[in-house]
Amino acid sequence: MDYLKVFGMSALPVVELRGGLPLGVSLGLAPWQAFLCSYLGNIVVIPPLLWLLERLENYVARNRVTAPFYHIMLRKAVKKKDLFVRYGKYALFVFVAVPLPSTGAWTACVAARFFRIPARQAFVIISLGVLVAGFIMLAVTWLVTVFNPG
Repeated sequence: MDYLKVFGMSALPVVELRGGLPLGVSLGLAPWQAFLCSYLGNIVVIPPLLWLLERLENYVARNRVTAPFYHIMLRKAVKKKDLFVRYGKYALFVFVAVPLPSTGAWTACVAARFFRIPARQAFVIISLGVLVAGFIMLAVTWLVTVFNPG
């Protein structure tokens, strides 16, 4: 049951692996188990989220109320496209890999869709970023438990 708690917590937006991994360790899972469960919970949402965002984007782009806002945002993104084409995939990876609030897989999926990174590439980049963030969180969790064993 603890595995499901960690998996579910890691699949949630905002919390993601950054909250799931420490939860798993606090529930008594071995660090590698907490890591694996939180990693899988965090990346399982990427493909359906990319798919959903693609469908919602089409609706938003055609909707009478939201289309003007969408096109303004699209024009802003196009202005930065050359820079993003040059560094975009690396920037997306670093964005996810640094475990800060609101820099996880959910936000990265929105960014990937916005900058037209193909879904398969986005999945690989975001998954690798989550992996690195997981190792960082594992190290932080380990340090906290070593220096605060109570």
